Amino acid sequence: MSLSSTRPWRAAAALALLSWAACACREVPAGDAHQGAGRGTGRTLRIRDAAGKEHRFALPLRRIVSLVPSATETLRALGTADRVVGRTDFDTAAWVEAIPSVGGGLHPSIEAIAALRPDVVIRFAGTQDPATPARLDDLGIPDFAVRPDRIEDVLHIIHQMGALTGARAAAESLVAAIEAGLDSIRASAADLPPVRVAYVLGGDPPWVAGPGTYIDDLITVAGGVNAFADLSALYSAVSPEEFVSRRIDAILMHAGSDFDRRLARGRPVLLVGAAVEIPGPSVVAAARDIARLLRSVSR
Repeated sequence: MSLSSTRPWRAAAALALLSWAACACREVPAGDAHQGAGRGTGRTLRIRDAAGKEHRFALPLRRIVSLVPSATETLRALGTADRVVGRTDFDTAAWVEAIPSVGGGLHPSIEAIAALRPDVVIRFAGTQDPATPARLDDLGIPDFAVRPDRIEDVLHIIHQMGALTGARAAAESLVAAIEAGLDSIRASAADLPPVRVAYVLGGDPPWVAGPGTYIDDLITVAGGVNAFADLSALYSAVSPEEFVSRRIDAILMHAGSDFDRRLARGRPVLLVGAAVEIPGPSVVAAARDIARLLRSVSR
């Protein structure tokens, strides 16, 4: 069974959480770059995305279509929600209800995107959907690729969204608050015995989070140990036999995940909030949620 047969957003998220290239951004004189439709302020942003592509954007970017739910939430956290003119079916927060959907984060409706006349489309970087950037290029619609692999990537994307929207100060403030929150959670968990946990995304056989992932980072911050940290893949299916034989103190999963509870074998199954699977500005809330659950196990 492939990961795509589990809940759609988690399938897309797990496929998108791959290793990414380092990015750097800086402003350059307006004369060094194309100024778009003439709506710019005379400033141009030169910035490299997670696909390794260097862009030059005339600022400000006023119309943004986000194909990445965590990026959508980041734009709101930066106070730039009014720039979001399009989102995906998997953006489910109440505040996005009035924003038109363009379909999925992968293979969205290009026609719906074009009708929104975006200045930029924020998309997942990776090989799982080569058609979308190709069609956007054909239509002359700029796209910007992101890959929220790890917590550090989430922080970098916040800085990038701040640069794209002119909200650099808000981005710096948000990153500082996140880093302080995570440090506090680490300190609180430092004196607790480590809890070995398996994070199950769903499926039969079960798909679990492996090393080098956002979820693995959250478990570590919360004082836990990923029971599947030795996997060779970021996310992988494991056989029922292997799952049962692993030394696991607790199983973490989202309430909507499909999981054969018989594989728990008496080990507690703890339900986490949705923020754990959306690598974005709610990272502190996600880590705090896991820390609270792990503390209940270690008592």
